[in-house]
Amino acid sequence: MEKVIPSAAPTTAKTTPVPPQETVLPAKGSPSGKRLLWWTAAVLFLGITLTFIWWHTPNFQQYVEDIPATFYYFLIAGFIFAMIDGAIGMSYGITSTTFSLSMGIPPASASTAVHISEILSNGIAGWMHFKMGNINKKLFKMLIIPGITGAVIGAYLLSSLEHYATYTKPVVSLYTLILGSIILKRAIEVRNKKAHQHKKIKKIGILGFFGGFIDAIGGGGWGSIVLSSLIAGGRHPRFSLGTVKLCRFFIAMLSSLTFVTVLSHVHWDAVMGLVIGSALASPIAARVSNKISAKTIMIAVAVIVILASIKSIYGFAVKVL
Repeated sequence: MEKVIPSAAPTTAKTTPVPPQETVLPAKGSPSGKRLLWWTAAVLFLGITLTFIWWHTPNFQQYVEDIPATFYYFLIAGFIFAMIDGAIGMSYGITSTTFSLSMGIPPASASTAVHISEILSNGIAGWMHFKMGNINKKLFKMLIIPGITGAVIGAYLLSSLEHYATYTKPVVSLYTLILGSIILKRAIEVRNKKAHQHKKIKKIGILGFFGGFIDAIGGGGWGSIVLSSLIAGGRHPRFSLGTVKLCRFFIAMLSSLTFVTVLSHVHWDAVMGLVIGSALASPIAARVSNKISAKTIMIAVAVIVILASIKSIYGFAVKVL
């Protein structure tokens, strides 16, 4: 007969009450807190300084009152276009050029304003990519000389035809219409999650020359043409972006120098508006871009560019016919 051993009563595990979690506040000396403090102090200092100058310097008041309204239009436009560029990584040049043409500025002056405003932003971006090791030196050498050559030739050609702005404007508008259609196509492809992989591009120099030339003629398109072609050809996106951004700085600088040298008149109100507007948007563009759908912005930008380009082409056709 088996001896039955009574089982021991189950012991109840003693549970230790979990204290409520405390909300950990960032340290007073945290980098984000210091950055916010510095920005707040800078804005306050700038506001106090401008107020003091306004009330104690009559010449400054007269100068501000004499600033044309075009400057403020381009200031707002530059801010908005830089925010869009920060959200989707492209379209600053094409949107700025389309807006400039719609404001009645000739194509050469429009391209001049766009390229001058891009010197500072692309210089900073290129330097940051260089410091982070995102530059493909071999790719940079293959792109830089052809890109600059194409940009200078394009800038000189467009500046020489400044007196024929009535005829060059619809040509540039046709180019912006094509780019707007490309942006819309990409937005739809992203939405449908389609990925197209093409053969790796071998003739990088020709791509750089064509991209620089078209960019100078149309006021934008270097990133849309060169960067998209490199990535579609199988090159690493991070190194392609860094290299293209660094090249863009030199292309914007040399094409701007060509425009200013050849053109008899530059719309500096448009230039300064775009420069200041885009500079003001730079610190907050990255943060805002995380809260907005890039696909929605791409579709909206494409539709606006397409409609504005069609309007410009239609206006030319009405005048001619």
